[in-house]
Amino acid sequence: MIIVKKGIEPMGLKKLREDPMVKGLPPKEAYGMLRNPLKTQVIESLKRDQGQLCVYCMCKIPRDDKEPAIPGTTIEHFIPVEPMDGRDVGQGLDYQNLFAVCHGNTKRHRPGTHRTRSSDDLTCDKHRKNIEFRKIDPCNKETLQSIFYTSDGKIGADDADVQFDLVDTLNLNCASSPLISERKAVLDALIDDLGKVEEDRLHSYCADLLKIFDNEEDPKTPYVGVLIWYLQTM
Repeated sequence: MIIVKKGIEPMGLKKLREDPMVKGLPPKEAYGMLRNPLKTQVIESLKRDQGQLCVYCMCKIPRDDKEPAIPGTTIEHFIPVEPMDGRDVGQGLDYQNLFAVCHGNTKRHRPGTHRTRSSDDLTCDKHRKNIEFRKIDPCNKETLQSIFYTSDGKIGADDADVQFDLVDTLNLNCASSPLISERKAVLDALIDDLGKVEEDRLHSYCADLLKIFDNEEDPKTPYVGVLIWYLQTM
């Protein structure tokens, strides 16, 4: 996971949020007023802010393996539209509360087949559902600093609350998703590349690469957080 720097929201979203007919609605109903073509504009704006990556797993959105009947990119609410405590802070249409996410490893149920997939197969917001995070916040770098990756492609964190958010809430180490193998492939490719660099140039080479990845905007390299983390350890 990487830090997200929010850009300017679409003007249409601001106008919708300020519409007297929408102002008095609860968050879920207010969000229901966001329709195309404005909804598509919001999604594209969020993707731009995130460098075309899912805010949680860092895969490219939409993924190439997306089934035609499943949306490749959807809008996620950081504060759920219907939080367990029932609070209403205008989160339904607050651009700062919205993120773009991947399809969460969902698959279309085909008629006549046995449905064997469960919530354990889902990732990101599809697994999270209405659960609030204990600590992570994609717009707050401090909440992401304890995240690390293992040589086999798994994600973890030294902070127990962040670990819970990543693994239990978002299911980012889902065994039936390609996330682990894709993170491993990205890390292996970087390590292989660094292995070809002369030892006396390695430090400066890593520093240059880190600067490049740190400053990527749109698009960003898929799973770039793995690369940034590893280069920071060198």
